Amino acid sequence: MKFVSENHEKAWNRALEVLKPAPSQLEHGLELHKNLFCMDGFCFLPHNCCNKKMQELRDGWYAKGVGQRELAKRSEYAAYDACCEDPEASQRFRDVMRATGLKCVVQTVAEGKSREEDIRRMGCNFQLLRHFRDTIAQAGSPEEIREINDSGRIAVVWSVNGPPLAGELQDLEQEMSRINDWRHLGVRMMHLSYNRRNFIADGCAEPANGGLSDLGRELVKRLNRAGIIVDVPHTGLRSSAEAARCSASPIMASHTASRALFDFIRCKDDETLKAIADGGGLVGVYAYPGMLGGSDDLTMMLNHIEYIAKLIGPDHVGIGTDLEYHHNWENVRWTSYPNAEFTGNRWWGNWSNYPHPPKNPGETVDGSLAWVIWPLYTVGLVTRHFSDEDIAKILGQNFLRVFAANAPEKL
Repeated sequence: MKFVSENHEKAWNRALEVLKPAPSQLEHGLELHKNLFCMDGFCFLPHNCCNKKMQELRDGWYAKGVGQRELAKRSEYAAYDACCEDPEASQRFRDVMRATGLKCVVQTVAEGKSREEDIRRMGCNFQLLRHFRDTIAQAGSPEEIREINDSGRIAVVWSVNGPPLAGELQDLEQEMSRINDWRHLGVRMMHLSYNRRNFIADGCAEPANGGLSDLGRELVKRLNRAGIIVDVPHTGLRSSAEAARCSASPIMASHTASRALFDFIRCKDDETLKAIADGGGLVGVYAYPGMLGGSDDLTMMLNHIEYIAKLIGPDHVGIGTDLEYHHNWENVRWTSYPNAEFTGNRWWGNWSNYPHPPKNPGETVDGSLAWVIWPLYTVGLVTRHFSDEDIAKILGQNFLRVFAANAPEKL
């Protein structure tokens, strides 16, 4: 095994320690991962670059009195530039993408806060696609994924964390006017809400647990027509189930887990999981420590996959890690404003309602859940005695089925 960094090697060894696969299981799992269509149903491309230039930029902004929220935004956009401009970071991007063994990833490219910010994020992601065109390419259909894979590259499917609504609530056509624009830009998956309530649906952190609004039901119809997959990972339980039942196409909860195993706002209960499966949909299990419960590592992630597969069948299960690659850069000094009034998206994301700190936050950096060790996720499925056929479904065939079922209406 060729490791791309020190934390890659540490993570690989940590995962083997957790899994304890028999030699035959390790060999078989790695061979499966190499030969199957393996994809991540929700993740972030490895664009972060904490080099000296980035440090100087942040120090300069700090010296000018840039507020913390603006500092966070500028730093994020600059990280995309640094990933493309820094030779070491560029090569690491290519090495990391190849090391995962993935054929396709769903990349979140916008948060749904405002159209202006969404366009800026999409622009940064177009830059990645152009710069790394030898490694990745945008895909808008299962056929395009196959073409990209045939060229030796990794397909990238775009997702956004919320709908691009006008928000005036006066005219239905005005509210929905950007849906086709987002499709033309390449968006193929869309969250209905993100933790908080919006005009469409309650987020998973809202105590009221309200259902879809009339506008929400109309949005589901419009997404079905446009060929954009309805995604409910951060949406409340009732809204998620109602979306599954009113959608004419299968929906997804691309990165979630089972509430039966861990009573947490980001997990779905059995009723909601069944509603998604009844509509032919897909439930992706995330690899996020602090949101898995129990041992909070790869073992617990596999527990969630196993439970959900037994509940709704392996035809409706996938993996959406909700992770990105973390590099073991030297420690750099990040300045901040600890007492600032405007501090970013903590309220919007409702992070204060996440009362379960991870037992070992390092599990995503150099631990058993690290994104770069994706082949060992497949080995983990082998150790749980899933059949090769079911492993193929979980790793990507289920996603291709749902993707194909969400084809746009023909004019």
